[in-house]
Parts: sequence; structure tokens; C-alpha cells
Amino acid sequence: MKTRNYHTIFLIHHLYYLPQLTPIAKELKRRDKSILFLILSLDAKDKVKTTYDYCKENDLNPHLYSEQEQEFQCKFMFNAAHSFPNLNIQYEYSASISHGIGTKAGNYTAELNKHDLRFVEGEQRVRFIKDKFPNANCKVYNVGFAKLDDVFSYSTTDKNELIQSLSLDPGKKTILYAPTFYPSSIEKMSTKFPDDFKNYNIIIKPHFFSFEIKTYRHQVRKFNKWNKFKNVYLAGPEEFNLIPFMTISDLMISDESSAIFEFAALNKPVILNQDVKYRLTYRLFKSKIKKRMEGQMTQYKEVALIINHYKELKPAVKQELSNPENRALQRFEISESIVGKVDGKVSVRIADIIDSL
Repeated sequence: MKTRNYHTIFLIHHLYYLPQLTPIAKELKRRDKSILFLILSLDAKDKVKTTYDYCKENDLNPHLYSEQEQEFQCKFMFNAAHSFPNLNIQYEYSASISHGIGTKAGNYTAELNKHDLRFVEGEQRVRFIKDKFPNANCKVYNVGFAKLDDVFSYSTTDKNELIQSLSLDPGKKTILYAPTFYPSSIEKMSTKFPDDFKNYNIIIKPHFFSFEIKTYRHQVRKFNKWNKFKNVYLAGPEEFNLIPFMTISDLMISDESSAIFEFAALNKPVILNQDVKYRLTYRLFKSKIKKRMEGQMTQYKEVALIINHYKELKPAVKQELSNPENRALQRFEISESIVGKVDGKVSVRIADIIDSL
């Protein structure tokens, strides 16, 4: 390595953190700032390789971290994890940025206040953090959700070419099914899901952990069965970025994934399938599931049409695609509150703030 002193070091805990950090890095590079993507190798080896190769191909200066190395130096250290890093890095400012819309309890712990700077999405989030931690010394900024910046880079031609590259029909509406790994609707979805929706394109974008963790290998078997249908495109674990698929889709089906708020922020209809499978311990001790999610999340589900059984899905899809303006006001109000401004310039605002320090 030519130098170990950088303007900004981005800590990469997992492959799926990249879409939130990459737009910021690209903006800093446009301003001639030196960056380093420090890969912590916490994923399986093949995912680490995918992370490294992606960063290399996109000129993001990747490096595999080792505790035996000499210390790194930077002005800004960006961390997208819920825990504060304990690494061999000297920095002037530590910055926290969420890898997902802040509906999980992990986004609201005292641990994150150890950072000097916190970049969050939406004024409601800023107020919540300041009210909960009035004595925290970190500076909190409402900048928006950087991951969504890339949506604005797609032209109509780009979108059509992407649909065709997935061997899908440009003449059909496209449904994006983006379930989380747990608690998930996958187990409750019909094995005939693609056939039931044969008049639509279906993009299946599983959570990273569905592929990564052996506990969920039954989910992958179901995905592979669905993938045999001509109207289905199954995104593999190497296709970690949800943004391209959200950009070309007309409607999203999900469950307890915070991705519903990302999609709703694009003013597109969402169906929230609450027919999910819980482990026995969660069914016996219902308080456990509440700890996984932010207590206020229920009110935000107004962005979506909620269903409670698979049999309700088909009429719900037809209704929402026929009337995409449904819940447009709720989508706007809630997105403004918990996603912040969606204008393709979140990374610019972050870069302006750190340039001012």
C-alpha cells in the first residue's frame, strides 16, 4: 500500500453494507479525497471475495484488514455497524451511518453515541435520538438515506435494458419480492407463487443471511423451485444491492424487512405480508420478537397494504397496481419522517458536512 493515511476509511463488516457506503465514497472521490474500504472479513470466504472484487472493479481501494498490520490513519472513519469498532485505526472523527432504515432497535442504542458524528435519516429520527440521549456528545445530522442516491442515476433506457438483461418481459408489470430471513413470510408463501402470478414478472431478492446461514437453507430450496418458472428472476447472494431491482419494479412484497420503507420512499406501492413463521421460542415468549423491532414501527406500516394470509395476496397486488396512488400521502409523510429527503443528494450533504469540519 502506498500510504496508510487517508481522508476517509469505510469499515466493511458485511457485503450488504456496500450500497449504503458506496455513494458517499464516490462523492468523496469526486472531491479528490483519498478513501479506503477496509474489509473486516466477517462473512464467508466467497462473500469476502465478492466484496473485494466489487470494490476493486469500482475503484474503491479495498484492503483486507488484519490485526497484525501497522495502524491506519484517517480524518474520518465511517462505521455502518451497530457496535463501535475496536480496530487499529487512528482517526480525528468517527462517523456512524445506518446500513438500513432505522426501524430496528439496534439503531437506537447508547453504543452508537460513542461516535463523534451520526448521519441519520429523517427529522423524526434526530428528535428521537436527542430525546432519548440528551447528554450524548455526538453531533446528529439529518441527511437522508444515502443508499437511495443511486436510484437517480438510472435513465429510462437503463431500466429497460436491465429488465431485458434479467430475461423478463418489458411488457409486464414487475413485482419485487424482498423478504427478510427472520421472521419471514417465505415459509408461508405458496410453492406455486410464480404460477399464481404468471401475468407478472417476479424478482426474488432474498436477504443476505438466507444464503449465508445454514439454518435458512430450506428457504434457498424454495427459491430454487420458484426460479424454474420463466417469469422469475432470482437474485443470488452476489447481487447484494437492492437498488437496481427497486428501480425497475412496480410493486414490492415484503414482511418485516426495513426495505419496505426504502421502496415506499420511491412512491411505489408496498404489500406487507404479516403471515410469517416464528420459532417456537418466539411463539411462547412473544416479548422476544418485540426486542428485534423498534416499538414504534407499527405506525409506520401505514405505507403498505397489510395482508395476513397468502390467499389475500393476489387481489391485493391487483388492487395496488391498478391504483398506485393509494397511500401516496402516507408514503410521503412517513418517508419524510423516517427516510428524510429523497433527492439523490444525500451523499453530497454528507460530504459537505465533513468538508466543513
